[in-house]
Amino acid sequence: MQINIFYIQKNTEFEILDQKYLKLISKFATIKEYNLFNKKIANAQNLNNPELAKKSYEEVFNPHKKGFNIALDERGKELTSLEFAKIIKDKFELSFFIGGAYGLRDEFTKKLDFSLSLSKLTLVHHFAKTLLLEQIYRAFCINSNHPYHK
Repeated sequence: MQINIFYIQKNTEFEILDQKYLKLISKFATIKEYNLFNKKIANAQNLNNPELAKKSYEEVFNPHKKGFNIALDERGKELTSLEFAKIIKDKFELSFFIGGAYGLRDEFTKKLDFSLSLSKLTLVHHFAKTLLLEQIYRAFCINSNHPYHK
């Protein structure tokens, strides 16, 4: 399985944990991260223009939609770890999209296969990515009867 995580992020405060989970996941699948933050996004965010910022996120995300596409979105569906494991099971390729500071437009998320909320709480993007990595690893453990989930 190929897993792609596309995100918009200025810094990586949780890099140590991210690397831990990337290594653990690599036992089950090929996983790649792509930080697509660029000057156009930075300028849109600096203007405090949510619509312009969200459109700039979409511009960098759109060419990367492949496989089963999942948006991380606060308005998405909340799942248990077991439900999440079922969704990713038997997929050939998964692509996750984590928006920037202003989130994602409905127009974008509706074009994807699934919209996932990690919590009703608002999370900083660095933490959302780390939480996603942990849940991906947990899902693989669930699907392979590994004791990690216990």
